[in-house]
Amino acid sequence: MNTSLYISSGALQAFQQKLDTAANNVANVDTTGYKRRDQSFSEILANQIYNQGRTGAEVGRLTPKGIRVGYGARPGMTQLDNSQGVARQTGNPLDFMIQGKGFFQIGYPNGDIRYTRDGSFHLSPNPNGSGTYLLANANGGYLLDQDGAPIELDSPSKVSFGGNGQIIYTDDLGKQITAPQRIALVDIQNPSILKNAGGNEFMIDTAVLPNGQAVGNYVRTMPEGESVISTGYLEGSNVDLSKEMTDIMTTQRSYQMNARAVSYADQMTGIANNILK
Repeated sequence: MNTSLYISSGALQAFQQKLDTAANNVANVDTTGYKRRDQSFSEILANQIYNQGRTGAEVGRLTPKGIRVGYGARPGMTQLDNSQGVARQTGNPLDFMIQGKGFFQIGYPNGDIRYTRDGSFHLSPNPNGSGTYLLANANGGYLLDQDGAPIELDSPSKVSFGGNGQIIYTDDLGKQITAPQRIALVDIQNPSILKNAGGNEFMIDTAVLPNGQAVGNYVRTMPEGESVISTGYLEGSNVDLSKEMTDIMTTQRSYQMNARAVSYADQMTGIANNILK
């Protein structure tokens, strides 16, 4: 078989995934708190050489020991870019922006916990009928505190939020009282284990965790002051539109070149078959 055909066809798949990733970034250029993803590639030949000690000799092959036909590249990881997005002032006291690393924890009635940088929340009556309010997002999830419990507000009209996530009440005499709950931020030790959960939120992909490792081993509740929460602001997307469009154009050119290479390899195979006949 024509090795060029294998190389070019594999490159087509890799560049197609690169295009899909860049297009998704462009589509979310105005999404609050969106973090762009970057597509990486890995070299098949280098990977196979590295794995020779594990696979051993392959009997009957004409290629180098342990190396299969078909070199080139293949899609690697889609890495999450956690760089800071642009601050957008809203004036809404229930809009929060994280300055620095970390994620908000969002809890759902079914027990799911998700993570997001989108700090847009609204008041929702507590479903237990206690007369308190919870901070909910557009997906129906509740903002969690440092203990993993939904944040409850007794008197929303007299509450403010500090940069460390503190919840501060002001009584009728003007005295400020700090609530025991606070807005908690968590640090994900390895962002590559995060998968998109929809609604601008992430979940931890338990399928990629090493054997014996639990979700709690990768989630750390950040202490007060490690990152700052700004009230009345939202974090914009960290997508650089000019860079993404440049990546799309260069990737399209690479895709076209490999498509032509596939066509040429197919023609060469046809010529070789006719000669044999």
